[in-house]
Amino acid sequence: MKAKKLFFWSLHIFFLSGLFYAFGHFLKTPRSSMLARRLWAYESWIILSFYALFVYLTLKEEEIRLKKPESLLAWFKTVLSVNLLLLIFPWGIFLLVAPQELLQMFELTSRYWRILGLGSLIGALIYYVPHQFYKKKISYYILVFGAMDNFLAGFILSLLFALHKVPLIAWSVSPLLFYFSYLFFRQGKEYKKSFSNRINQPIRVN
Repeated sequence: MKAKKLFFWSLHIFFLSGLFYAFGHFLKTPRSSMLARRLWAYESWIILSFYALFVYLTLKEEEIRLKKPESLLAWFKTVLSVNLLLLIFPWGIFLLVAPQELLQMFELTSRYWRILGLGSLIGALIYYVPHQFYKKKISYYILVFGAMDNFLAGFILSLLFALHKVPLIAWSVSPLLFYFSYLFFRQGKEYKKSFSNRINQPIRVN
């Protein structure tokens, strides 16, 4: 429990530090540089939006845990729906089809961002399986994959931001990725507890 609290507090610190960083640059940018000022304002709004979503999801989950713990699976599917929407847009479609001039404004000019957009759409298809076919054995392996995938994505973005390789707007997704990683990990443990016999059963090859 202490580890979980420390983890959640670290995510709050991540979000707030990013928000203060972006908003501080917005205040320091002179009005004569209106484009740069608007970009800092937009980045502040994005971080604030992700942070508000994170706070809502964590508070709602705790409320359900205290009042109706049996509804946590339904809640996980709701959060997974949010994850799917984010993977489709903005992390998927926007990166894939946005005009090059717009991506250049946000310093997302590398072709790898286009590849990431395609990967996000593929990820949405993969994570759709546990959302709709939760009781299928493959869902467990997708939950484990989702925990590792989201954690590595958040870690890599944080590392690249620290090395000044990616802009703040890319890093702002990291805390939310860590949160989704925790949810996939926790749900994977719950799945294994409920369907351990089926998971350990060898896959038959006809």
